[in-house]
Amino acid sequence: MSDTPPSPESADRQGSPPATGAPTKATKGLPFGPFGMLMVTAVALLVAGAVAWGVVAMTSSDKKSDAVDIKDALDGVEYTPSGQSKGIAKIGDSAPNVDLEMIGGDSTTMAKVIGEGRPVVVNFWSSTCAPCIKEMPALESVHSDLGDKVTFLGINTKDTEAAANKMIDRTKVTYTNARDPRGEIATQFGALALPRTVLIDANGKIVATHTGELTREKMIKMFKENGFPVP
Repeated sequence: MSDTPPSPESADRQGSPPATGAPTKATKGLPFGPFGMLMVTAVALLVAGAVAWGVVAMTSSDKKSDAVDIKDALDGVEYTPSGQSKGIAKIGDSAPNVDLEMIGGDSTTMAKVIGEGRPVVVNFWSSTCAPCIKEMPALESVHSDLGDKVTFLGINTKDTEAAANKMIDRTKVTYTNARDPRGEIATQFGALALPRTVLIDANGKIVATHTGELTREKMIKMFKENGFPVP
């Protein structure tokens, strides 16, 4: 038997452990340590949170898109929908000559309404607007007292005709009402919160606007301040 010690190469082939102090090969497994695992977990949580926030934000936006913000209507806070900031008539401007589809089937234009030679009160409302329900009987009261001295025109906004008729029956208004199912006329008159009242003088110029509920007393004061006939 030979006493010659095995070579390093043969020792490696036989699976002999390396000498003490020699570097060892890393055990096969995850390519990162505990700190790496912590970082991966943190990133995963951040991504999951961002996805959840996006879903909630989209859902919230959808819920708001078709709703009438009653708080905004009461407080007189207005907002401008995207793409609709141009062409809004202001005090001092001529009233836009919009086409009017009357509840009941007739049609006319704002120019024809103004052309009757009387001041015009335009009131934008919706069956989903709580302040509108309270305000419309006050409008009817002033309308009844003034007769044909002032033209009253209600414009139902973003409603079905059935809902509009139900509201008219409930509030017992007798003045003329038109439909604005897509809110296009309301936008042109700045009615971005409801109710919205616009005063137009006999020459077709917008002389005053009001967002929010009007009582009979407030309405008469508004008429006096702008040279309208009063009861």
